[in-house]
Amino acid sequence: MQMACQFRPSAFLRKGRWIFHPAMITTQFIVTALVLAGALAVIARMVIIEKRPRSDLNPRLLPTTPVMIICAFVALLALVHLVNMAGVHTGR
Repeated sequence: MQMACQFRPSAFLRKGRWIFHPAMITTQFIVTALVLAGALAVIARMVIIEKRPRSDLNPRLLPTTPVMIICAFVALLALVHLVNMAGVHTGR
């Protein structure tokens, strides 16, 4: 029976060790990995902005907490998508 995922896990396992397989590097994989990296970078930048000491009591122009929550959700979705493309079944 053929798996419904894009990659076969047995194609990456050789002699008990995981190896790099060129079939895994597709446009969809690269775009998803870039979205994940971008979301994590935005989260890191928002944490740095939040931890900076304030010089006055004026509110910030950009609300950092909602941006962090949205980027964390996007990062979670991208991570699940990458895991699904690697052949792990994460749904029902």
